[in-house]
Parts: sequence; structure tokens; C-alpha cells
Amino acid sequence: MNPLLFSPDQHAQAAALLADFSARYLAGVADRPVFPKLDRSALTALKGESMPRVGQSLQTLFEEFEQVVVPNSTHTAHPRFLPYVQPSPNALSPYADHLAGVVNQNCNLWHLSPAANVVEQTVLRWFADLFGLPQSAGGIITSGGSMANMVALTAARDHALGADARNDGLQGGSAPLVLYTSEEVHSSIDKAVSILGLGTRHLRHVATDAEFRMRLDSLEEAVAADRAAGLQPFCVVASAGTVTTGAIDPIAQLSAFCRANGLWLHIDGAYGALTALSPRFREPMSAIGLADSVSLDPHKFLFCAFEAGCVLVRDRQHLRHAFHAQPSYLTMTEDPDFIDFANQGPQLSRAFKALKVWWSLKHFGADAYGRVIDRMHDLALYMGQRIEMHPEFELLAPVVFNCVCFRLRSLDDAGNRRVLKQLVDSGDAFLGPASVKGRTGLRACFMNLRTTEADVDFIVERLATLAAQP
Repeated sequence: MNPLLFSPDQHAQAAALLADFSARYLAGVADRPVFPKLDRSALTALKGESMPRVGQSLQTLFEEFEQVVVPNSTHTAHPRFLPYVQPSPNALSPYADHLAGVVNQNCNLWHLSPAANVVEQTVLRWFADLFGLPQSAGGIITSGGSMANMVALTAARDHALGADARNDGLQGGSAPLVLYTSEEVHSSIDKAVSILGLGTRHLRHVATDAEFRMRLDSLEEAVAADRAAGLQPFCVVASAGTVTTGAIDPIAQLSAFCRANGLWLHIDGAYGALTALSPRFREPMSAIGLADSVSLDPHKFLFCAFEAGCVLVRDRQHLRHAFHAQPSYLTMTEDPDFIDFANQGPQLSRAFKALKVWWSLKHFGADAYGRVIDRMHDLALYMGQRIEMHPEFELLAPVVFNCVCFRLRSLDDAGNRRVLKQLVDSGDAFLGPASVKGRTGLRACFMNLRTTEADVDFIVERLATLAAQP
């Protein structure tokens, strides 16, 4: 027997060990410290291991995983893990990942993954329909929002450069391209501008209003000034949920401005676009369908295990124009029922990420997601109320989404950072830092399926206690 294959009995053993670990770990995750007390000697020993010449048993591998890896891991499924827009995964998606690994489809050319190809197309159509995008829309599943933004801005750049974009690139002699976004935007936009060769000097961070939304008047002034200076404005990036406060930019007004001025409108919806599954957020997200492109993250509000992002474009041909490459060794017969996703994005090797998204929506249903999204918002509102009623705290921004930005009144910036570090190091809870209009504080982001009001109460009281300590 080939040494890299399992017998039926070994498959059964591996499945039993996996099921046993998963059930025990998740049942007891709330009893673990959220952030571990690191066993540095064990981690140092792990780094110093030589490549084994002889294999180890499954039992030994699982034992090492539980004894070394798990105790030195941050427990993101813990109900008081609330630092970032990083959810605990839904119960089903890890099993979908396992099956995706078993069938091992390469989702690049349709010949290598016919059923997976149709599954991905189905998921993309569901998302396009959710936002009211036209039949011409297309897209691709990505690793996350950063890659989705990169894909969208590549399409926007090449659309602005025209038919010779693939041949001439930015060396074609056109006026420098300029991109506009808010001062609250996610850092992946800055990174994309750098990688795409646009240069961060040609990125404008537009001022925001009192509710942290991009100001249209400031955008108009910036575009007019750049055109007068001989530059070429080409794209506006709006946020459907800014990374710190969850603010939603005025998408409908920005769309009207972009169309009147010949600018591509991209929506960074990696944080919040999928809250459109909730009736509570459907109207704020309704204008997303006006955009030329949108990024979203099923590994956020669909609670899929990492990784699962997505980008949609209003006209799928923009992706093909930006990414099509067909060397002879990959040339196969095209079929109208399938899409060669290798020609829709930068990757050639692509895992079957769409399976966990497809399964999650099919198993739980869109209505269940709407209720869970509302629950996350309710928890944020509850914490906001606790903060406002407690004399030790103050809110740094209105609670409009699922995140709460606040600070301890009696402490300066360094004191707020100290208390946050003490909270995280204790393992009692894990919150993140926040900087809001130059003021330093803390941030709780409710993306955890196990969090309750009791966890909120614990965090508020624990922080008040830490603040009172010298």
C-alpha cells in the first residue's frame, strides 16, 4: 500500500479523533483563557525540531496538537474574544473545509472542477441578487477582503487605462491616476494602491463628518483640484462599515457623483455588506447595487471559517480584461455553462472555498443569518448603554453597527493602552485598540456566536476594576 494513503480503518480513526477533539474543544472553550499564557519553552522546542525521517502515529499527532498547539493558541471561539471583525466560525464550515480538502478541486479551469465551478457561480449569483446587481455582474471567491479589494481596484485601474492597459500598464504615458477614499478606510486600500503601482502620493484620504462618513463636499473639492493640476481621478472607494466605528458612507450620493464625473465606484463591504441579510440593515446597504464593484467577506457575517472573501463587479468583462491569460498548456475548450476563474483573478491554484459558503447558506438559511446579525447589533447596543451609564467610561463614537469604541475617563491614552494590555494578558477577555479622531481607547466588536450580556457585564466591570488599580 502507498505510504501516503490511509486504509479504511485509518480513515475511521482519524475521523473519530477529529470529532472527539472538536466536540471537547468547543464545549470547553469558554473555560480557557482567551489569550494564552505562552509556554515559550514548548514553542522554542517546536521551532527547533528537525524534519522527521520516520512518521508518527495519528494518536501522537493529535496528542501533540492538544498539548502544545491548543494551549498556545488564541481562542477565537471564546465568548469574550471581541477585538476585531473576526467571528467565531459557524458549526458547519469546518466540516465543509474537510470535504473540500478530500475532493481537492483546483478551482481555476472548469475542466478541473466542474461541480465546484457551478457551486461558486451559484454563490456569486446569490450575492449579486442580494445587492440587486444586473445580470452582467460577475465575480470570484477570494481569500478575504484585502484580496477582494485588490482584484476590484486592478479592474478599476485597467478600465481607466483603456484597451492597452495590459500592454502598457502605468508606463503608457497617461496622467497619473488618483484614487479617493475616506480617512476611516481599511488599510488594505493603502496597500492595494502601493502594490498596483499607483503610489500612495496619489491616494486621497477624504475628511469624514461627525458620524465618520466620507464628506461629499470634501470629495468634490479634491477631485476638482486634482483635475486642475493635470491628474486623472479614476476611482472612489466607499466603506460599507468602516473598520473602526462601522460607519457606512453615503453610497447613493457617492454613486451619483461618480457617474456624473466618470469615476469607478468601489464599495469596500468586507466588514458590513452581508448585513444586508438582516431587515435591520437592508436599507443602509441597499445602495451597494449602484457600485461598479464591491468586496465582501463570508468569513465575517456568514461566520465561515477562514478563508472566504468575495469580489463582485457590475460587468464581469472587466475582470476578464484585467486578468485573462491563456497559455497553451492551459488552453481547453470553453463551455457557456462554466467560467474559467483563473481568468477572473490573480490566482491559478484556487481551493474550493465556495463549498463552505454554499453549505452554510443552504444549511442555516438566510433568515437565520438575519437573526444572528441582529443579535450582534443588540449586544453592541447593550454594551453602549452600559458604557454610557457607567461613570468610568465614555463612548468615542455612536453605536450604529456591531462595534463599540470607548475609553476610560480617568486615564490618559497611555493608561487606556495599559488597561487593555492587562485585560488581554489576563486571559479574561480580548478587546482591541481604537483611535477615533485622535483619541485613544478600546474597541469591542461583536462577531462571536457564544457571547451573552453576562460577558458584556463581566468585561465592563473588569475594566473598571483595572482602571482603579495604580
